[in-house]
Amino acid sequence: MARARTFAGLPPFGRAPLAYFLAIALTNMILGDQPIAGRLLLSSAFADGLELWRPLSALILFPEGHLNGLIGTGLIQWVIGTSLARRWGSARYLALILGCGLAGYLTLALLGLAVPAALAVQLGGSVPGDLAAVAAFGVVYGKQELNLFGVLQFTARTLALLIGALALVAPLLRGEPWSLLVVNGVAMALALLVIARPWRRRPASGKVGGRAKSKPRHLRLVN
Repeated sequence: MARARTFAGLPPFGRAPLAYFLAIALTNMILGDQPIAGRLLLSSAFADGLELWRPLSALILFPEGHLNGLIGTGLIQWVIGTSLARRWGSARYLALILGCGLAGYLTLALLGLAVPAALAVQLGGSVPGDLAAVAAFGVVYGKQELNLFGVLQFTARTLALLIGALALVAPLLRGEPWSLLVVNGVAMALALLVIARPWRRRPASGKVGGRAKSKPRHLRLVN
């Protein structure tokens, strides 16, 4: 059967981002409403009970009632993750999002040792890793223009800034704990540092005139 014309131009879901998304979705479907879920989320038990695995296990499990975050994970992994995984390869891409996500939760866990209020609410989910992918996407593709769903046009940097800003502001507007800002902010900041690597920028060569400007390229994400 031929594909419906409306979906004919949609890009395929990359293997690594799809596997990652399915793993997160299945884990939450199986464990989300089970008693063990409370021992996998990041909370004050990290310090109180020396449950040091929580920053890692929190990467794959959303708190009860927050499964809507899976929708965002699916979209970001499909549209943004697929582009990055094709460019870098699966291993490097997964290392980035998992490493930055873990850094976000671990930073909050250590902060909670000094400020117990930081861990007053159970936290978890794949959002920090998603935002790390968004930040990396903005650096890698920069000023390239995106054709989103054949209607919206942004530069990659603009799209990354919009998503990042919403991720930081929206939780506060919904009355969610400030600790989310720490986790998401650290994940995005680390991704920016790892990809941009500002310490490796070469000094100006002193040549007159500089490089000729190249023509902007267009990146079609979803047609």
